[in-house]
Amino acid sequence: MSDANLQDRVAELEQRAQRLVLAGDGRDRDGWGAWHNLLETRLMQERDFFLELMAETLARFQRQILDEAKAMLDQALATRVRGTFQPGITDYARGDMVALDGGSFVARKDNPGPCPGPGWQLMAKQGARGIAGPEGKRGPPGNIITGWIVDRGTYRITPRLSDGSLGPPLELGALFSEDNAAG
Repeated sequence: MSDANLQDRVAELEQRAQRLVLAGDGRDRDGWGAWHNLLETRLMQERDFFLELMAETLARFQRQILDEAKAMLDQALATRVRGTFQPGITDYARGDMVALDGGSFVARKDNPGPCPGPGWQLMAKQGARGIAGPEGKRGPPGNIITGWIVDRGTYRITPRLSDGSLGPPLELGALFSEDNAAG
């Protein structure tokens, strides 16, 4: 509890203590001090209860109002993808997004009319092809297959490349197994 809250609470308790009538106090002339204290205490308890109830009720209403407002805003601002624009076939509402001629459009209002048009906002469109960049330097020639190493026992052939290296072997055994035999 912060110092300010603590000071406020002490001031409230002091104010409540001043409202009570102590035995032998000059204010208790007629002997009703105990009843007076009981009634004051009950009134303060009821006041505290209703203040807490009001605070909880207001907080609940505030949360409900905020939740409803958020839901309404989400629905109002939601963009719904509706596919390719179809004039006269589909009714469009504010926030509907359509595709047309390589672009995408969002309806600005309910029943926005033909697309493109004043009732639609262009969101994105394919641009024109840019200018060609400079031609790059020609690279070295790639490897070519100059021969094959055949292993008839395992049905494997391996390509020999022009730089003397070997390419990945081709496993052909499965082609000659009994499972693949024509029958």
